[in-house]
Amino acid sequence: MIKNVVFLDRDTFPEGFKIPPLKINAKWKYYGFTADKQVSKRIKNAHIIVNNKVNLTSKNLKDAKNLELIAISATGTNIIDLEYCKAKSIAVTNLRNYASDSVAEHVLAMILALLKQIKGLEKDIKKNIWQTRKVFALLSKKIQNLNGKTIGIIGKGSIGLKVAKLSKAFGMKVSFLSAQNLKKSNLNKFLKEIDILTIHCPLNKNTENLISLKELKLMKQDSIIINTARGGIINERDLVHALNKKIISAAGIDVTTMEPPKKTHPYYRIINSPNFIWTPHTAWASDETLKNALDQLIENINAYYLGKPKNLV
Repeated sequence: MIKNVVFLDRDTFPEGFKIPPLKINAKWKYYGFTADKQVSKRIKNAHIIVNNKVNLTSKNLKDAKNLELIAISATGTNIIDLEYCKAKSIAVTNLRNYASDSVAEHVLAMILALLKQIKGLEKDIKKNIWQTRKVFALLSKKIQNLNGKTIGIIGKGSIGLKVAKLSKAFGMKVSFLSAQNLKKSNLNKFLKEIDILTIHCPLNKNTENLISLKELKLMKQDSIIINTARGGIINERDLVHALNKKIISAAGIDVTTMEPPKKTHPYYRIINSPNFIWTPHTAWASDETLKNALDQLIENINAYYLGKPKNLV
């Protein structure tokens, strides 16, 4: 039997990255992007849905009578109605441990750029400030070492562990905090003791707005915060306020609550600030990671139909 495979958002991967062949008879249908109102029609005859960021709810899944498997081409599962899938015996798989190197390296790159004031010093050169000085070095910014700093990592999964490994190589002290069953008292104590906060936990009802102005005020004034997980974990308006008021010193952000963000997003107000780095959800997207993701995606589908399912959610 030929399986109908629908990829709802193929454009989440560059064209140059080819999808490996399946070991089952399959007919693929690719859509670059799928809006919520288009989902029901596009998946109606699908046996397999491949999906990265399109919302799949009980409402748009109910007419997909042939659906057997949803293969997520990422790790996050908050876009899927898992309870509905369980009730209808629809298997769901996701990717595991495929982006650890890329994300961890991105985190360290942001930390280095912020502590070494790369963005601000380059701006000073463009303003001809260095060129007008009599001494050889432009010492206009506070530059810090990673060695001896304490990095606080929320989340002890593969990415958090990789960040810890790289941080230790720079001579940093590592402190972990689990986002599961998190007590506010533990979070508050954790935030007071660290120099750098980096977030590597899922977005759910327990972690939404986990870091708001109240929490930011607990951190050291010269501390920095990095978020490569999900935008909603940090209250974005509060973070902008904290940076403007020098409550914390710097931030590196790769994710936002709405992606792509609208021009009204609060981060646009500080995008040119030397103590703020904003990347467009690309921490994961190295060439090596993109290939690993597609390989694992196909491996998950093959394993399911070979009777040896893996990475089931």
